Amino acid sequence: MESTLLVLLLILSVGLIVPELFRKLRLPFITSLILVGAALGPNGVDIVQTNETVAFFSFLGLTFLMFMSGLETRVEHIKQSISKVFILATINGGVPALVGFAIARGFGYDMMASLMVAIIFISSSIAIIIPSLKEAKLFRKDDGQLIVSAVVLEDVMSLMLLGILLQSVDPITDLPLPIYFVVLILSVVALKVILPKLNKLIFTKGVFKHKEHEDQLRFVIVVLMAVLLYFSAIGVHPIVAAFLLGLVLSGTVSSKKIFTQLHTIGYGLFVPVFFFMIGTQIDLTVFAGTGNSLTFLFTILLVSVLTKFASGYVAGRLVNISKEHSAMFGVASSIQLTTSLAATQAAFSLGIIDTPLLTSMVVLSIVTTVFAPIVLRLLGHNAV
Repeated sequence: MESTLLVLLLILSVGLIVPELFRKLRLPFITSLILVGAALGPNGVDIVQTNETVAFFSFLGLTFLMFMSGLETRVEHIKQSISKVFILATINGGVPALVGFAIARGFGYDMMASLMVAIIFISSSIAIIIPSLKEAKLFRKDDGQLIVSAVVLEDVMSLMLLGILLQSVDPITDLPLPIYFVVLILSVVALKVILPKLNKLIFTKGVFKHKEHEDQLRFVIVVLMAVLLYFSAIGVHPIVAAFLLGLVLSGTVSSKKIFTQLHTIGYGLFVPVFFFMIGTQIDLTVFAGTGNSLTFLFTILLVSVLTKFASGYVAGRLVNISKEHSAMFGVASSIQLTTSLAATQAAFSLGIIDTPLLTSMVVLSIVTTVFAPIVLRLLGHNAV
């Protein structure tokens, strides 16, 4: 017990103090946690040792991270310009996926690992892209809403493909794959219909109609736990299940106070543990043995960034987005963080990818979350 509390105390203290030190360098909170985790973990000075309790906190952090990502998603934005959004997402997700798959195969990875690289290359990070677009003064414009909608659709597509891949590698249900997806889709539709009505029945007309927001917060947490258990029973991976539930509840959790409370619980306690533990798994020494490993790392970095930028720019011009805003879409979509790291962690835990590939993906996340927002600010300033 003492060792667990000590590890959690260290992680949360680092999450409290270190980001403030890095903020002057404009280093994101999440990136600083990953870097400190790498420095203090087994492949660094080896101060932090994980155990089952810390691993469970990390799992809860991953779950909250994907749940909040789904909660922040607004499907109605996609519906407004569905044809343009579909073109943007298909090109900006499809081209990097194909190139990423070819690169992984070229470096000798098997089919499953290569497919995982392709899935990760599809995704971006809406959690970083939205504030970056706001700072670049593009978020409120029509082109900004198109960009956000396209990135959301890419994340949804990557998570759906991730669900298929994980189910084929480590099935936790006896249902045949076609029936499994029919059950999953019907479950999501049923939840989308039932949960808003249940929320209204309880808190508008029921015994809790005069209660405080804390009761609605408990309602959301109870629903989160119950639905995760249900999805687990039918064989849905927790990160996919958490995102889907957030997506379903995105129109139900309308109170800003409840959203803030959920964000505080997740990012105040569990999410920092997840990103810190991601950092402890980084092992840069794997690139010291051969030049081939280091070449692979730089290839992953260059291919991901360049294909995301090029495909984003071309897709933007195809749907009549201006040159400046198309370039900003290409830069914004290159940011890899929440969905990418969640998929990477899931794949690594199942043995689909190895340590060099895990480390490459984490380094990719660090580099893009640090430099892409800076480039976006410069482009936004020049566009104005």
